[in-house]
Amino acid sequence: MVVKTGLEIVRLHKEYEEKIEELNDAVGRLEEYNYTKSILKEQLAKLRDDLQSLEDTRFKPLDPVVIHTSLLGGKP
Repeated sequence: MVVKTGLEIVRLHKEYEEKIEELNDAVGRLEEYNYTKSILKEQLAKLRDDLQSLEDTRFKPLDPVVIHTSLLGGKP
């Protein structure tokens, strides 16, 4: 399980939003280039999915961790 800090999640969220905005601008400028436009739209869809996954993990509870006495230096 990969755990990210709140600051990492906020930074990643901002990066995704910036990339999405950049790709949206590029799609608008490349109207006559259909192949390039389709590639950018695919990338944009993937970034939006990744952003949604990131947002979903923000409020996901962590699994409980059980630490046995022997792991703490005590006797079992």
